[in-house]
Amino acid sequence: MRPFVFAAFVALMLASPVRAQSSLDADLTQFLAWFAGEFDNNQQVFVEREQKMPAAEIHEHIHSIFTKVDLPAFGPHVFYVQQYQDGDPAKLYRQRLYTFTADAAAGAIVLRILSFPDDKAVIDAHKTPSKLAGLTPASMRAMPGCDVHWRREGDAFIGSMKAGACRIPSRASGKTITVMDDLKLTANEIWISDRATDDSGAIVFGHPKGVPHKLTRAVSYTCYTTIKKAGAPEETSSADHYFIFRGLQLHDQGQILPLVTDGAPQKYSLELAELTYASSGTRVLKLAIYEVGKPRAISYSWTAPGAARIGINLRFLEAGCTRK
Repeated sequence: MRPFVFAAFVALMLASPVRAQSSLDADLTQFLAWFAGEFDNNQQVFVEREQKMPAAEIHEHIHSIFTKVDLPAFGPHVFYVQQYQDGDPAKLYRQRLYTFTADAAAGAIVLRILSFPDDKAVIDAHKTPSKLAGLTPASMRAMPGCDVHWRREGDAFIGSMKAGACRIPSRASGKTITVMDDLKLTANEIWISDRATDDSGAIVFGHPKGVPHKLTRAVSYTCYTTIKKAGAPEETSSADHYFIFRGLQLHDQGQILPLVTDGAPQKYSLELAELTYASSGTRVLKLAIYEVGKPRAISYSWTAPGAARIGINLRFLEAGCTRK
């Protein structure tokens, strides 16, 4: 090989890992921008119920919160994760710390999963990050074999675990289970297909047909509601005759918020939901009023998804929401 050809070959070989790392770093920047936020599969569950699918095939309604936190001991890219069911923040089923690295050797963005020594101590750490103070890598429980490798494919990132590698003790049975997770992240959605089997091959959790939970990015709105007090005159505009709720925070993926005054619950709830009706394909942003304990809305209004404002006036009750 001629000297100048050999030199060019060496230069190319040295440059390739640099380019690979640079490309991965760029992918990681994009990935983290898409990953941060809140996601919910209310739309998926709504359609499955609208289509009257068998109960066993209707997905759990889950909400996922992914918030970047500043914990240098764990690396530069750390997220607090909190997930709950049924639209109820009290129904927590998972809290984790995720770390991300651009691993050129693996050719992937590697997600490592850490469990907390005391889940209750860090509830709502996305709102109060100081709850995470004092945590160290040594104090957390790593989950060997459960790393998720993410790789870019067009306008999405596809994540997967190594088959058979993630084996952990089940909290419910104490037995060892094998967990698998296939994921897809885009600018506005995350699909999660986590499932587990025991050593006999029986399904411990996961959708019976392998259909992923399809979560949509939630957008926050600030809302207000006024409710006329019992005994107030029929025609009145005096603030003294109304319960007034201001600064209510709702997301647009089916959140239902019970209204409370002075610690005492009112009989009404407020719902904000972006929905696509499977029967017609119509997409709307819906603001609905419910009487607590009753599944059918008293009334609702709708507008185009992503609208800056939406409101409703029932005379005895008024509500409005503004996109943040």
